[in-house]
Amino acid sequence: MSSLYQSQDINILIVDDNIENIQIIGQILMEQNYNLSFATSGAEALHMLMDKDQKYDLLLLDIVMPGQDGFSVCRKVKSIPALQQMPVVFLSAKADSQSVLNGLALGANDYIFKPFNSRELLLRVKTQIELKKQHEALERLNLSLEEAVTQRTELLRHAHKKLEILDEAKSNFLRLISHELRTPLNIISGFTEILNDALKNTDLIDDLTELKISTNRLISLSETALLLTELELGKYAPDFSLIDLKAICQANARRYQSSFKGDHLEFHFNFAHSDSKVRGDFNLIDNIIGKVTENAIKACGDRCEITYQLHKDGEKTILEINDDGAGFAKKNLEQIFERFAKKGPDLKYDGFGLGLSTIKLVMDLHQGKVSVRNHEKGGASVRLEFSVPYSSPAGSP
Repeated sequence: MSSLYQSQDINILIVDDNIENIQIIGQILMEQNYNLSFATSGAEALHMLMDKDQKYDLLLLDIVMPGQDGFSVCRKVKSIPALQQMPVVFLSAKADSQSVLNGLALGANDYIFKPFNSRELLLRVKTQIELKKQHEALERLNLSLEEAVTQRTELLRHAHKKLEILDEAKSNFLRLISHELRTPLNIISGFTEILNDALKNTDLIDDLTELKISTNRLISLSETALLLTELELGKYAPDFSLIDLKAICQANARRYQSSFKGDHLEFHFNFAHSDSKVRGDFNLIDNIIGKVTENAIKACGDRCEITYQLHKDGEKTILEINDDGAGFAKKNLEQIFERFAKKGPDLKYDGFGLGLSTIKLVMDLHQGKVSVRNHEKGGASVRLEFSVPYSSPAGSP
């Protein structure tokens, strides 16, 4: 293992009341280019250790000394936070096991008996210094990582703040578009109804029909945008009651059957369980079942078959709406419930993806789930999962 330090950068303090012992130890360590200091008493050693201008990497400490012995010096050193990480090695003629245990119990890192082997002393000193330098390197690394984490957290905080601002801007945009468009669109819709009677026997009736369809689609988009914004901002006040999914599906089927302009539209109802009631907000559930039905019809084109399938799964009520249309584009499936998530120029179905985003928010509000899948032989399925029994969100009736 490569060394973490250079010998000439290492400061060692030798504490012994016997000058001859200090000379012997010093001669051995000087060969390794260590910087050596010495003290002949515990009090002197503590005075030197407290000097803020001098840092020591290792303390070689005798035990038997007049005044403060080595044990008391070690105890004092380990009580000072700035000195706690400095290795303490006892060098003592006290070779009994109790002395060794006492020294280690005070926090000493090693215990060497006198007389000692010079090579043993060098190896043990080197080991303790290596351990200290590794600990310091680890502390520097931890500090660096903490600083990096702090910086990254701050960057993420700023990024999150920007996302919040952008999200609020999108919500405000949708709210503005919805409010600003609905009034002129309602006027246009009203005039198309008036013109319908006047032009029904003319060549312009087809153009008027297209105008009505486009106007109604824009009205639906503005209403969806406003609902989505209210749901996201938590400003929609749900009115929970016991609602009948079967009745809602049948009502939507009649509604779209009467307005269908293609060659063939057929609805099938597969209600395997007689209990089709769940607790929810009628307007919201009617809205999302209508959106799924409308999107299914758009995906099918002129010929379409839609099946409403209702069944129980344990305590859950499952409504699946299946169609035989083109299915969902694979590139959109992963982000299909995210607002504005549609990729590419094909926005023919479901506008800008607001419809599915709204469906997910409504199901979240009902503590339910929504998922989609494509059928192997064509067509797609939207699955709405309602929890039963249903617990109203806090503050709801």
